[in-house]
Amino acid sequence: MSSVIITLRVSEELKKELDKMALEENRSLNNFISTILIKYVDEKQKGDNK
Repeated sequence: MSSVIITLRVSEELKKELDKMALEENRSLNNFISTILIKYVDEKQKGDNK
Protein backbone atom coordinates (compact mmCIF):
# COMPACT_ATOMS: atom_id res chain seq x y z
CA MET A 1 0.00 0.00 0.00
CA SER A 2 1.52 3.30 -0.99
CA SER A 3 1.12 6.34 1.22
CA VAL A 4 0.19 9.85 0.22
CA ILE A 5 0.82 13.09 2.03
CA ILE A 6 -2.07 15.29 3.08
CA THR A 7 -2.07 18.61 4.87
CA LEU A 8 -4.34 19.17 7.84
CA ARG A 9 -4.91 22.58 9.35
CA VAL A 10 -6.13 22.65 12.95
CA SER A 11 -6.17 25.21 15.72
CA GLU A 12 -3.22 25.40 18.09
CA GLU A 13 -5.47 24.23 20.93
CA LEU A 14 -6.55 21.12 19.03
CA LYS A 15 -2.95 20.32 18.07
CA LYS A 16 -1.87 20.57 21.71
CA GLU A 17 -4.67 18.21 22.75
CA LEU A 18 -3.83 15.74 19.99
CA ASP A 19 -0.12 15.90 20.93
CA LYS A 20 -1.02 15.10 24.53
CA MET A 21 -3.25 12.18 23.53
CA ALA A 22 -0.62 10.79 21.14
CA LEU A 23 2.02 10.98 23.87
CA GLU A 24 -0.27 9.11 26.28
CA GLU A 25 -0.50 6.28 23.72
CA ASN A 26 3.24 6.39 22.92
CA ARG A 27 2.52 7.30 19.30
CA SER A 28 3.72 10.01 16.98
CA LEU A 29 1.14 12.66 16.15
CA ASN A 30 1.02 11.45 12.56
CA ASN A 31 0.48 7.83 13.61
CA PHE A 32 -2.17 8.85 16.14
CA ILE A 33 -4.17 10.84 13.58
CA SER A 34 -3.86 8.03 11.02
CA THR A 35 -5.16 5.55 13.60
CA ILE A 36 -8.13 7.79 14.41
CA LEU A 37 -8.99 8.12 10.72
CA ILE A 38 -8.71 4.37 10.09
CA LYS A 39 -11.00 3.62 13.05
CA TYR A 40 -13.51 6.22 11.85
CA VAL A 41 -13.62 4.79 8.32
CA ASP A 42 -13.98 1.23 9.67
CA GLU A 43 -16.90 2.28 11.89
CA LYS A 44 -18.60 4.09 8.99
CA GLN A 45 -18.22 1.02 6.77
CA LYS A 46 -19.64 -1.24 9.48
CA GLY A 47 -22.61 1.11 9.86
CA ASP A 48 -23.26 1.13 6.12
CA ASN A 49 -23.30 -2.68 6.02
CA LYS A 50 -26.14 -3.01 8.54
